[in-house]
Amino acid sequence: MLVQHATLGVGKVVALEPNAVHVFFPESDKRFAVKLRLPAATPLLRTDGVAPNSWLEGLSDFSLDAKSGRYALAATWLTHDQAIAGFLAAYPGGFEDPGFVQAGDAKGERASRWRAAHDAWSAALGDGAGEKLLAEDGVKELAKRALKVVKQVAAFAVADEEALGAALSDQELARTYFEALFEVLAAPAPGRARYEKLFAAALALPGASGSKWAFATLFAFVAQPQRNVFLRPKAACDAAARLGCDIRYDETPNWATFSALRNFSTQLLETLKAHGAKDFIDVECFLHVTVGKKTPPVKSADGAPKKARAAKPRAAAAGSAR
Repeated sequence: MLVQHATLGVGKVVALEPNAVHVFFPESDKRFAVKLRLPAATPLLRTDGVAPNSWLEGLSDFSLDAKSGRYALAATWLTHDQAIAGFLAAYPGGFEDPGFVQAGDAKGERASRWRAAHDAWSAALGDGAGEKLLAEDGVKELAKRALKVVKQVAAFAVADEEALGAALSDQELARTYFEALFEVLAAPAPGRARYEKLFAAALALPGASGSKWAFATLFAFVAQPQRNVFLRPKAACDAAARLGCDIRYDETPNWATFSALRNFSTQLLETLKAHGAKDFIDVECFLHVTVGKKTPPVKSADGAPKKARAAKPRAAAAGSAR
């Protein structure tokens, strides 16, 4: 639950002991939660009237550091400020930096390819062209155009490009899939029911189970990056874990995971707009940079600097207050 401390502000309870409560206070910018002794801390804490905080509520699990007796994030955790600083080190001009937006630049190639794929979708299947093909029983041509669009991003967006093509080879299953996809794209604010229909249609497509999230999210993301997020499991989970977010990942496409990633991405987009971010393409590229960012020195529970472990990112959550 969330709590309000008289002096430390709003925090999240991450663990309880008979004589102590461990609370993460995000203002500290440290990965350790503070250990408050009970009952002495009780008068300083309240639970009523604490405003919802989706970022705090979505934090991933803390793990106990046996040596210090404190709960903490993984050593690879980054604050949002650290992640943004790392991005700006690579692109000083933010999301309008020439190295980020220009096609052919070695660093900015990812963003330019996503933009090119979006433009290609708009030209080949936008303005009702996709829906018209579907209505005229042109499923084969529809699949051909869609696959041609994603070839531009297949190198980093699809685990198995051949599996994606094979998945759309069954025209009846492909028809059901595209019907669900266009229902999502047509709605001004698609809700859970439409996405779950799309996820079910993606699951019904033939192909390796590891590609199901790509089937479920790739085309909607390319078509409408201002509304839809793309989930490639390892990249999304690693990036979320580095920033202390639990996206409730399950290998089967589902609403809980998708909505958690979308909420997380929406919060990031609001923050990143100050640096020129426009949509979820920019957020996806930001998360890609974040995963590759070298972990900065972190502090131990007693505040002393120590060398960060070169550990693989894992689910955890954040903070420390002394």
